[in-house]
Amino acid sequence: MAAKPHSWSQAERIAVLRRCPLFAPWPEARLAELAAIARAEYYPRGTEIYAHDPEKREAFVIASGEVEISRGSAAGKKFVLGINGPPEILAIVRLLAAPPIHYNYRAYADSVLLHLPIDPLAAILDAEPILWRDVALLMCARHGDSLRLLDAQNLGSLDQRMAATLADLARIHGLAGANGIELGLRLPQEQLGAMLGVTRQSVNKLLRGFETAGLIVVDYNRITICDPAALDAIAARP
Repeated sequence: MAAKPHSWSQAERIAVLRRCPLFAPWPEARLAELAAIARAEYYPRGTEIYAHDPEKREAFVIASGEVEISRGSAAGKKFVLGINGPPEILAIVRLLAAPPIHYNYRAYADSVLLHLPIDPLAAILDAEPILWRDVALLMCARHGDSLRLLDAQNLGSLDQRMAATLADLARIHGLAGANGIELGLRLPQEQLGAMLGVTRQSVNKLLRGFETAGLIVVDYNRITICDPAALDAIAARP
């Protein structure tokens, strides 16, 4: 469980930022400037990050906890794009001057986020333009992830999509356990259904099949990956 942030010191903010892959290679002086504009905020589980200002021009680094990224349709259908944890940076797309597509960000667990106002962040990047290169590479990588997700949703079978989702979650949130890789987050079947765009009943049937095959173990809202290589093989099937 994430602890509510106290008045974080400059050194504590720098420590969080240094763990983020985007900022890890930054010169100390620029990292110090970034820490000076950052602020830590605590979000209880279930809280919408931009609830009061959906257009707010801020990115944030996850210091602790997990954040769900989703989109909703006009008909009220929700599609979950992913669940991210420390030390990822999210909402970096808000650096774009044109209004980007705004995703919904929600604290999936009690979380502490380090907010970075976009205008001061852009000023730091402009002062040392080579740093924009890492931002561009990050955005390209995430664009590639989005295209792969779209491809899987349109072309992949349900078992391939489930296998790929579980394998990705294991890489991001996996913890070594006695019986395999335990997913270090609560994962109700409704949540998996929202990630795959299918019903809870379809998720339940597929999970039972994977469990019977010895690929996973399901215990209430927890999943243990017993055979990651087999999941990767299912996900990669032509």
